[in-house]
Amino acid sequence: MAQSKTLDLIAIGRSSVDLYGQQVGGRLEDMASFSKAVGGSPTNIAIGTARLGLKSGLITRVGDEHMGRFIREQLEREVSTSPLFIRTKRD
Repeated sequence: MAQSKTLDLIAIGRSSVDLYGQQVGGRLEDMASFSKAVGGSPTNIAIGTARLGLKSGLITRVGDEHMGRFIREQLEREVSTSPLFIRTKRD
């Protein structure tokens, strides 16, 4: 029997990197360190649904620079069993 290539969900839209200050309650001007995470509503939905076991795909575009590479690498880890449709400027 042929393997199904059907997706449960395809998210389309913006991917970004969210930065979170590690000094809880402090002002941005006083932050000494940050953590980073992939963001953007469609990207969060694709990752969340993949974590729940759905076959999720994402159509987005990122830059060919440090933030874009971070997003691509995180998506490859998080949505590893699902097709990704990510373009960078170099593609």
